[in-house]
Amino acid sequence: MPANKTPTVQGRLELKVKDFGPIVEARLDLRPLTVLVGPSNTGKSYLAILIYALHRFWTVETFGPFRLGRRARPMRLGDFEDAPQQAVDEAFEFAGRLTERAGKPSPTETRILPTSVAKVLSNSYDKRGGYLDGEIRRCFGLEELAALIRRGARGGADVAVRIHYRDNSAAGGQTFRIGARNAEFRTAVPADAGLPAGIAWNDLQSWLFEALTEPPSTHGGRRQRALRDLYRFELLEALATAIRPLVVGPLAEDAYYLPADRTGVMHAHNVVVSALIGSAAMAGVRPAARTPMLSGVLADFLEELIELGQRPGTRRRSPRDLGDGIEKTVLKGSIGVERSEAVGYPHFTYSPEGWKESLSLANTSSMVSELAPVVLYLRHKVEPGDTLIIEEPESHLHPAMQVQFTREIAALVQAGIRVVVTTHSEWVLEELANIVGRSTLSEPEGTALPASDVGVWLFEPKDRPRGSVVREVPLDESGLYPTGFHEVAAALHNDWADISSRSQETD
Repeated sequence: MPANKTPTVQGRLELKVKDFGPIVEARLDLRPLTVLVGPSNTGKSYLAILIYALHRFWTVETFGPFRLGRRARPMRLGDFEDAPQQAVDEAFEFAGRLTERAGKPSPTETRILPTSVAKVLSNSYDKRGGYLDGEIRRCFGLEELAALIRRGARGGADVAVRIHYRDNSAAGGQTFRIGARNAEFRTAVPADAGLPAGIAWNDLQSWLFEALTEPPSTHGGRRQRALRDLYRFELLEALATAIRPLVVGPLAEDAYYLPADRTGVMHAHNVVVSALIGSAAMAGVRPAARTPMLSGVLADFLEELIELGQRPGTRRRSPRDLGDGIEKTVLKGSIGVERSEAVGYPHFTYSPEGWKESLSLANTSSMVSELAPVVLYLRHKVEPGDTLIIEEPESHLHPAMQVQFTREIAALVQAGIRVVVTTHSEWVLEELANIVGRSTLSEPEGTALPASDVGVWLFEPKDRPRGSVVREVPLDESGLYPTGFHEVAAALHNDWADISSRSQETD
């Protein structure tokens, strides 16, 4: 059966965390454009990495005959081996009804799962959830998950993901509790869960028909029972896949993380990778040394940069070049990838407008090196529907370029890419307010996004309990996001006025 990427329910994803890292409590829903803002060390990166880890977990697994992401791995059939016989029988009856009618159901049609089957599928998700702690540890670069519990917290840390769809009722989701010694994972599958519209019905129905109409075996009843057991596992896997959008929503799509200090990584990635390979080649020759774990976000970033070199001419199938706008409006030149035949590492270049020759990124400005990976990811990896997480998009950019880059980020959202950014920039927030403001005009000029597509979340430090709380910041009456930047500007102005006044007194 051909591999298919499960469609995602167009619903709202709500994330709630408590006592996670430095965060006392946070509750936010991820919009097409989600902005995390606030002082340093308040948990913005913690939350961004958690979002990435959740995406990674749900896009590297395969349930039955459906591929659930571009980096999928097989799922173990044993996750269904303890399914009650009643649930199995009802699953086959349910599948039989699906195969009775030929063709594709209407776009709004759903098929409600039997309660016993929904419970079995929920249990199967719980079993897969046992591996989530490993993915979170990998992404954060931690040996112990308990290190993510906020200091001073009583008990553990709680993470809850809820998916809201249709009439905004809660359809499903997961809860994850981090304890000092263990972790607990629970999945919520709604009692009226049905196969959502948009599922690959033709593939699902053809597979079910083949499974349910297998001719009698010539090897006797034992062989026939073995085949039915196999079909039982595969049927339940296929149904688990079919309801997956109701359980994980947008997390079913791939995510890419662009960490802070991209300039340094771009300049040093060849050296870093060479050193890692050299260390691996010497394994067993010299004594092993205990070294800090490389965070998963940085390891994935390095690996994906190397993959660009292995496929220098590849491009994702997208209606347009999503990195082209950044090259034209901000970089004023083009980013290229050349592969060294001698060592196989990618070499990244920059060609300013009007130049015939190209420059190595090491010989360009920090702005070019900072934005080069954004362009490369958009050109070779990110597709509409995916999530792109960018830490500090303002890094190494002049204020005017921060404004322009913010417009390009909004254009990505218009193209169907979900974007999460962490920022400390007043310029980014003010232009974002203008982008939302333009959507209210009768004839918007330039890039515009409705307020419902943008969420700005402020991380505020607190003393009691020690940590940070997170709240949404809506546009105020002046049409700006009040995040406290104006207080810094006002304090600077007051200092200037005081200095000026005292200076005149001494003249």
